[in-house]
Amino acid sequence: MKLHRTKLHMLCAVFAAAAWGQGQPEALSGFQQNAERRAAEWSTLAVNLEQRVTRLLPCDPRVRGAIEETGRASEARIAALSTYWMAVAGKSRGQTESIARLLAQEEGQKGEWTNERAHAGEERAAVAEQNGFLAVSANRLPALASVQTSLTAATQTLQQIHARMQARESAGASLLGELRDLLTAAQIRQNDIDAQLKSLGAEGVRWSAYYDARLKRAQMECAITNPRAEPSPPAQAPRQGKKK
Repeated sequence: MKLHRTKLHMLCAVFAAAAWGQGQPEALSGFQQNAERRAAEWSTLAVNLEQRVTRLLPCDPRVRGAIEETGRASEARIAALSTYWMAVAGKSRGQTESIARLLAQEEGQKGEWTNERAHAGEERAAVAEQNGFLAVSANRLPALASVQTSLTAATQTLQQIHARMQARESAGASLLGELRDLLTAAQIRQNDIDAQLKSLGAEGVRWSAYYDARLKRAQMECAITNPRAEPSPPAQAPRQGKKK
């Protein structure tokens, strides 16, 4: 019984350590920090976007630059968050598979333990029956008393073995129940993570469409206020010097 509890606690400790990123702390922590940094960058740009463009003339190239910069920050945020949640999903999937393997192993042992307990019960009953017969005979034949005493001791030993097997089978059934609950919780968590990834993908599409529409609106405002103005060229990211 202690063996099963110890195994379960060790398993839970391993999963808890993995869930907190202790298996690969640098990678998961790095992904999380990058996602938080990209989210903060996008949030700052998004909050101040309308204030920035409102102070500019409709045809000022900086209007387009501000919108495109915020759009790129939004894409970087979604990409960083997706990378983080994909890493979490991979770790969670590994944990779920480990629980499933252990559950299958314990379910296989349950049948063996049930058979062993049944055989031990049959053997105990047979020895107890023989001991009963000898007890009657020993009253008439004193020479059988020592044999009857040995069978009594054997019966007691078999009873103890049978009791331990029953306890082991009961503990195994309890462990199976806990493992099934743990597997269910892990599968629910995995579904939640997958849903989060799907939601991120949809959110990325929505923000991309929003900034495209915002850019078209800025171009329309420029065309209305100054029909002769040429469309401002796409903003280019600053070039980096060649590494020596």
